[in-house]
Amino acid sequence: MRSRERSTPPAFTLIELLVVIAIIAVLIALLLPAVQSAREAARRAQCTNNLKQIGLALYNYESGNTCFPPSGESTDFNVPPLPWSPTLGPPTQFVDGNFNAMARILPFAEGNTAFNAINFNVAEYNEGTGMNFTGCSTVVAMYLCPSSSRQPEGGQDGVDPLDAASIATGKGYGYNDYGPTCYTDIDPFGTITGYSAMTPYRNKASRANGLLKQGKTTVAECTDGLSNTIAFGEDAGRDPRYLSPYVEATVIGPPSGSTDTLDLTAPPPNEKGPADGLTAARRYWRWAEADASYGVSGQPNNKYRPDNEGVDWPTTAVTKGNNAGNNDEIASFHPGGANCLFGDGSVHFIRDTINVVTLRALVTLSGGEVISSDAY
Repeated sequence: MRSRERSTPPAFTLIELLVVIAIIAVLIALLLPAVQSAREAARRAQCTNNLKQIGLALYNYESGNTCFPPSGESTDFNVPPLPWSPTLGPPTQFVDGNFNAMARILPFAEGNTAFNAINFNVAEYNEGTGMNFTGCSTVVAMYLCPSSSRQPEGGQDGVDPLDAASIATGKGYGYNDYGPTCYTDIDPFGTITGYSAMTPYRNKASRANGLLKQGKTTVAECTDGLSNTIAFGEDAGRDPRYLSPYVEATVIGPPSGSTDTLDLTAPPPNEKGPADGLTAARRYWRWAEADASYGVSGQPNNKYRPDNEGVDWPTTAVTKGNNAGNNDEIASFHPGGANCLFGDGSVHFIRDTINVVTLRALVTLSGGEVISSDAY
């Protein structure tokens, strides 16, 4: 009797195996961009929600105080063009308590713990005794865009070598990826002024207030309409490698209610020289810092954005204060534009191809411009 032969399934040949691997690789290559796109869409939605929460806090503040909070940074239009200024135009000032609006709206966004740990009667969020360190070192999730990259990670900057409280605790202050747009100096006619290659439409003599300006701003003051005026914009990715053109003692212009006068004949100590380094510069990546507010001088996400002073910029003396890229300007890590919170609480995605004159009109609160709903 003949024994049955065992039937064995044929094995994969080497060519078949390679074909299968190649197909899997192609599928991964096709799916990976879709996965990345979906993740970015989710991050952008979270960023939009952050700004909506800031908008709610802003309106709750207005309801309780009958005005919007000052941003800490503003423009002193009462000071004539300064003889020591490199370009003519009214100067930036840090008044109204020298705290950012992001510190003031905390109790209206479930941030009572941090808010109650801040003494707004002292001149700085990081004054010498460290009394405000606990509150101002708090990581506030709604101030952080999930698409943003920064160094170091974690929502706090590193140990500040000039801050005793930071050294003692071994940690830094809370980050922000957003800020009030407190003024614009884009030329109102869209004229190329030749100010710089980074911001060719910048015209300092044409400065105009944004919504969160000096003092208490009422809804009635926004004659352009709150739905046509930006209150906050993304300025994501600023970190300790950046240089501010201002030191922490900067005021320029007397504080509100002060009778102090200015000596306009010589540069005051607020203007940093090229050799000053980072030592006394304002840390404008912190949410409590008044300098976290910024002026709008050009298009969002412009091409001059290596993202920090340590990469590809010609010299720090040139780049500090240039209002380009995410150096005190509307900028994000979202492709194609940036999210902005408007005065009515709505959030809009501003394309980085927006006309600069339209962008100026969106920042000013009383410019009298007419803006089409499809202009941005």
